[in-house]
Amino acid sequence: MTAERVLKVLDALAGLDVWVDGGWGVDALVGRQTRTHGDLDLGVARPELDRVVEVLGGLGYDITDARYVEVTVQLTHADGHRVDLHPSTPMPGGGTEQLDFDGNTYLIPPAVDGWIGGQQVRCMPVSAQRRSHEGYELRPQDVHDMRLLDGIDLEHGRGGG
Repeated sequence: MTAERVLKVLDALAGLDVWVDGGWGVDALVGRQTRTHGDLDLGVARPELDRVVEVLGGLGYDITDARYVEVTVQLTHADGHRVDLHPSTPMPGGGTEQLDFDGNTYLIPPAVDGWIGGQQVRCMPVSAQRRSHEGYELRPQDVHDMRLLDGIDLEHGRGGG
């Protein structure tokens, strides 16, 4: 998925409580695209899930996997691009609580600012990105992402090199 397509999706979802996570989320934290991306992962506040699916449907995306709707909903465009939604429940003190495939919940701190294609976007913070890479064997792109997370300047929010 290209940065231009990501920004088109995010523009269509403007005003809804969504944030970029996954590989694009790591690149947003770093402030530049560092690899190719097969999909776009988006966190979404559970109360807005139906509306987000509706908006994506208007862009030509259809649900292709909702077997685990409490954890993830996959939508695919006729052209083959995919958006994976990760719903989570808003918490009173801020952030959201997400459910994993094992039935465990964990807190995702409030979204932070990142950059895709020179445009500011909301994205999952570093701590939650690290947590999302636990509990499975890392693929090469996950190893790449974790190395980038290790190099992010937490004070200034941008990665080095």
